[in-house]
Amino acid sequence: MFRDRQGFMQGVNMYVPGMQYASSLNANEGNIVSLGRPLAAGGAITINIPANGSGYASAPIEFTDTPYGRNVVLAVTTALTGSTSVRIFGEDYLGQPMVEDIVVAGGAMKKPFYRIFGARGMPGHTTAVAAITVARGANLSLPWKGSLEWVKEAGAFIDLAFAKIVAPDLTDPATAASGDPRGQYIPTAAPDGVKEYIVCIRPDTGVNVNNNGGLHGIRQYNA
Repeated sequence: MFRDRQGFMQGVNMYVPGMQYASSLNANEGNIVSLGRPLAAGGAITINIPANGSGYASAPIEFTDTPYGRNVVLAVTTALTGSTSVRIFGEDYLGQPMVEDIVVAGGAMKKPFYRIFGARGMPGHTTAVAAITVARGANLSLPWKGSLEWVKEAGAFIDLAFAKIVAPDLTDPATAASGDPRGQYIPTAAPDGVKEYIVCIRPDTGVNVNNNGGLHGIRQYNA
């Protein structure tokens, strides 16, 4: 069973533009991948954001309970006066720097993060110190761009007619509001740290007219 994160070094960007093949990949058939035994959604951590500046977590917030990352749920505890959105910045499982913007009203974000470093009010805010919380969401990222052929949750097959699958976002170039370039799986049974989620992925190596894409999808937005 494929477990990509085991060979990755922290701090190294492993993204490969237009990637067509990996040594552990069966390019023309389904590949069985474990998405781990992710913890229950929640576990909010506060990030304080100074006026017109970036706030950083006391230590990187890492979602190592699942090998490819998960989305984030944001809530505002001290308002960001003058700002209509918050920018979360961190990395995906490949070590790609990435950001996502979300309105200050809070909610579930599109992009699954593997690691979060901090946040910033966009385009800026005047509150002396605003505060937000970031917490684990339910969406689980996938290692490659492709399609799911079958899914297991806690050893039981899930009918794909009822499975919650988010297709890869092919927006090129990616933006602060675009989704996951490799796609996501949303468990039908909520994660609890015990259930393992296993998927069979038929990879998509295709690139667009600009020769962007491949197995790792479009490069993450980072600005």
